[in-house]
Amino acid sequence: MSPSDAAAQLEQLADRTDLSPEDVCAIVSAATRLYANASSQAGRELPPLSPDVSTTDALTLSCALLRSQDLTPFEMAMWFGRGGQQG
Repeated sequence: MSPSDAAAQLEQLADRTDLSPEDVCAIVSAATRLYANASSQAGRELPPLSPDVSTTDALTLSCALLRSQDLTPFEMAMWFGRGGQQG
């Protein structure tokens, strides 16, 4: 499967309402590792989202990611500053 085929399949999954929480977790976890690896390989922070993702959706995921890793907004601010200096 090509990367564009995989991306198209994920786009189709985005509209489904019948995925289990475990399925969503597995997809987001894989996408997170994919993004982190690609950014590491590029040596810089890559654009993580397409323009069609709303601010509300991006912040919903951001807050959930912080909570899932037991991080505070202060800790996020430290990492946020780090990202801007990478490239």
